Amino acid sequence: MALPAIQSLHEMGLLYAIGTPSGNKDIMDFCSVYAKQAGIPLIILKKETLIPQLNKLMLAGVKYAFTMTFPWKLPSEVLNRYSGRFYNFHYGLLPEMRGADPVFESLRQQRTETGITVHSIEEQIDCGPIIMKKILPIDAFSTHGLLCTQLSYLGANILPEVLTVINNSINGIPQDEILAKYYKRPGAREVCINWETQDAHSVQALTRACNPWNKGAYTQWNGWNIRIVEAVAAEGIREERQIPGTVLSIEKSGGITVQCSGNTQLNVDIIFTDEGFMPAYRLSGFGMKKGDRFFSI
Repeated sequence: MALPAIQSLHEMGLLYAIGTPSGNKDIMDFCSVYAKQAGIPLIILKKETLIPQLNKLMLAGVKYAFTMTFPWKLPSEVLNRYSGRFYNFHYGLLPEMRGADPVFESLRQQRTETGITVHSIEEQIDCGPIIMKKILPIDAFSTHGLLCTQLSYLGANILPEVLTVINNSINGIPQDEILAKYYKRPGAREVCINWETQDAHSVQALTRACNPWNKGAYTQWNGWNIRIVEAVAAEGIREERQIPGTVLSIEKSGGITVQCSGNTQLNVDIIFTDEGFMPAYRLSGFGMKKGDRFFSI
C-alpha cells in the first residue's frame, strides 16, 4: 500500500531513503531494486537497533519521516527528540478504526466509507493529532485487495497537500477518545463464518474482507476446511426455514445457495480449498448435495 506514495515522493524529488523492517523478503527485494534504481539508500530496520538507525537518519538532514503500514511502535526517545517530524499514514478512519487492519474491519462491519488519516505519531498507537483525513466510499462489492489498491493511490495523491499542511506548522486536531476503538489484527476466530449468528449480508461482508489475503472466509463441510471467496446475499426470502448452514441448492448456473441466520440466504460462487480455487458448484463432484450442511469452525 505504501509503494505508490514512495514513487510519488521520488517523482517530487523528496525521497531521501526507504526504510523497511527485516524479515519480509518479498518487500525487501522490491524495495532493494527500487532504491537502487532511484539512487537512494535502503535501510533495513531492526528492532534492537531502531533508535540509533532513526537517529542517524534524522541527523543526516531528513526533514520528515512518514510511516506507512509500519508494524512497530516508534521509540518515545526518538519521538521526543524530533518532535513534529514523524507522521503516520493510517489506511482507515481515526479514531474509530485504530489497529493493524482497518480495511478488514471496515468491510467486515459493512461500513459505507473508509479513507486515509494522516496524523502525527505519538507513543500510543494511532493516537496523535490528525493532520488530514480523506474519505473514500466503499463500493458494495469491494474486496480487501481492491480497497487496499484504491487507498494506496489515494495516499500518493494527497502527499502534496499533506506536505503543504505540515510545512505550515499546522498542529492538527486532537482525536476524540470517546469515539476511539482499537481492533487487533484479525485472527482465526475473525475469519471464520458463524452460520448460526451471521445473516447473509454479514457472511458476504466477511468473504469480501478476507479476499484475497486469506483466500476467503473459513467454513467446513464433511470434515473438509473450505474458504468462501466470493458470495452474494440472495434477494428475497424463501418460505421454508432451514437450519443455518444448510445447502438449499447446488447448480452449475447458480452456484450453491446456503441458509443463513435470520432466514436469509447466500449464493456462493467461488471457493478455495487445498486443491485450488474453483466454482462452488464443483463441490457436487465431491459428493455435496441439497440438504448437506456447512458447519462453523
